[in-house]
Amino acid sequence: MNPFDRPIPGQALTDEPKNNPWENPAEMSDITDITVYYVKKLANKDVIDDIAVLMETGIPLKPVVESITTAGTMRGLHSVDAAMRVGPTIHNFLKEAVETMGIKVDEDGIDYEKQSKEKEIDRMKMLVANYLSENPDDADPGKQMLQEVVDAGETEEEEATPEEKPMGLMAKG
Repeated sequence: MNPFDRPIPGQALTDEPKNNPWENPAEMSDITDITVYYVKKLANKDVIDDIAVLMETGIPLKPVVESITTAGTMRGLHSVDAAMRVGPTIHNFLKEAVETMGIKVDEDGIDYEKQSKEKEIDRMKMLVANYLSENPDDADPGKQMLQEVVDAGETEEEEATPEEKPMGLMAKG
């Protein structure tokens, strides 16, 4: 399959109507039929092995499932709505199949524990900054210590985000 053999933006406006598979009615519209179709296609040992290799390399399962259902939509097998409805079932099927092989599956590539800690730190910084702005007593050593902590946190954030350099044609001039 040629990677450049894809529709370009606006192509549907200049081509003959119903020239592409996604411009015609879908081949399948029943969610059960679509689910059975995908499960039959994916219940192959070679396919599961290939997906297991992807999971071992750390690729999350969610984009894999989205790619599978998007390809089905582009081929005219089903609609986008049907892809969204059948996606969770395919996700669970593949997850169970890969986990039975003893491979840990990354659901969606998001580290929820890290996000939770970052939100908690941001909330504390906001509360401390709000407290310091409402109580500006500079002589209190406790408030001075809190101000130093807030200032140190802001300095670390500034150092952690590198300055973005402009890119592209317009960046040269």
